[in-house]
Amino acid sequence: MKALLEFDGSMRLATVVAAESSGWRVRLGTQEQVLSLDASVDPALVREALESGARVLVELCAPPVVVGVVQTSRALRVNRQGRVEAQVETFEIHALQGATVKTSGAFMQVKGSEVELYGTRILTRAREVAKILARMINLN
Repeated sequence: MKALLEFDGSMRLATVVAAESSGWRVRLGTQEQVLSLDASVDPALVREALESGARVLVELCAPPVVVGVVQTSRALRVNRQGRVEAQVETFEIHALQGATVKTSGAFMQVKGSEVELYGTRILTRAREVAKILARMINLN
């Protein structure tokens, strides 16, 4: 790679080939080299680039370093008012331990096989049929 690259601080596109103990193996042109990540780059982002084939940005300094990932698909974004708005076909979140949705006065928490709902009022509405399937119901 040394003959191909001049360390002038310019940026080049590269493809992540593998994760290694000493860094990330990238292909720049026809050559491969193991590079470290800039401290500002989230390693999970580079893992996603490895899986999807997305390109990474390499700064040609001494030594060269991965400074970012080229975004190739839409992402959920938080606007300046703190809102996330998206229109999608389906929405799934897979959490290994748990998930919580909170507002100032209520929450829904999923932990393992339990779901906890808390609020001043909890409403269930159905236009036609509502079924509650349970072995035991405790009302406190």
